[in-house]
Amino acid sequence: MTDSLHVPAGTLLHLLAWEISPNPTNRDELVWAVVVDPRQHVDGMVRLRGHTCAGPVPDCAGGWCFEAQVSVAAIQANTDGGR
Repeated sequence: MTDSLHVPAGTLLHLLAWEISPNPTNRDELVWAVVVDPRQHVDGMVRLRGHTCAGPVPDCAGGWCFEAQVSVAAIQANTDGGR
């Protein structure tokens, strides 16, 4: 399932609150992907690092400001044009 998961850097993902873990704010997020690591696949979730601070060229100083486990189905819905 995750072998074919390819998310180019800068891809905008609309993620619902329940598709993100941990999600301490319990809110939906728009995340510009930096890297999705399918090797860290656990229970239908993969590690996503990205930016919520701005567009594909971030305002923050770090390599990413968002890191969480995210539903593979949610990522596929975004990359398949379902969102």
